[in-house]
Amino acid sequence: MMSSPTGNNPARTRRAARAGAPRGLFVLGVPRSGTTLIGNYLGSSPAVLNLAEYGGFYVVHSVVPAVINRIPGFHHDAYLAEIQEHARTFAERVATGKRCTWYLDHTPWNLEVAAELAADPPGSLFVLMLRHYAGNILSLHQFPWGGKTWEDTAQLWVTLSSLIIQLPAYRLIPVGYDALAQEPGETLGSLRSSLENHGFDTRRLDDRLLAVSHAAVVGEPRPVIGVLDSGQVRCLHPIDSFDSLRWSGDIHARVWPIVRDMHFELLRRFPGVYRSPPAPRSLTLHDDSRGLIPYELEAW
Repeated sequence: MMSSPTGNNPARTRRAARAGAPRGLFVLGVPRSGTTLIGNYLGSSPAVLNLAEYGGFYVVHSVVPAVINRIPGFHHDAYLAEIQEHARTFAERVATGKRCTWYLDHTPWNLEVAAELAADPPGSLFVLMLRHYAGNILSLHQFPWGGKTWEDTAQLWVTLSSLIIQLPAYRLIPVGYDALAQEPGETLGSLRSSLENHGFDTRRLDDRLLAVSHAAVVGEPRPVIGVLDSGQVRCLHPIDSFDSLRWSGDIHARVWPIVRDMHFELLRRFPGVYRSPPAPRSLTLHDDSRGLIPYELEAW
């Protein structure tokens, strides 16, 4: 199952990093797992160039190779190496021009190119957002790209989650979306402590970003964990990370065989970080002969 990548260590990473170059900070995860919220929050520091969903790394490591390798021609490898380097040096150059010591990309799809990002940029830091399969699937399924069927959406969650293994464990900070919703103060405190341990100064983060609805569906703003008072966040409060009224026995029966193994693996690998929201109180399943019947969860 999942384990830490081999052949990497922090000392080698420090030697590989170019002296004085801004460091990369990537907030990534399955889409709709809180990457925009945490990305914009970390990008609020004046020491950070917030590139938002920059997409440059994803394009040069995924989209461009998929296209160019189908075309007969010469020097593809050299060309790909050069534009992949450009994605990094462009971010470094803009960050340097803004006098920032970090540049931040919170494109969630960067998880698809985790292996490439683990190798270059050197010394980069990864904040990984983890969300329980049920809430993530419900959110993903609202979009055409999230899967035509519930099974498609569940498989997307599994496929992207399986790529976590390619991220370097010693430069990885996991954050649970459901943990953030249930215990925002404690979860953010742990995140800030981990960032400080990696040389990221968290003292100038703008807490007002925690009171803003991020990446919401049009017309449906998300609940927020920050409570504003006179323009300042005075406190944090829990919110629901999962709408149990939208989950049914029919949905669960279709996705559970697909997500089960990955769900248990994430629970094992990230105890206390990846966690389950409160389970639905009761679920029903449509039966052709008996109509609606009670559905018992095997696990949650």
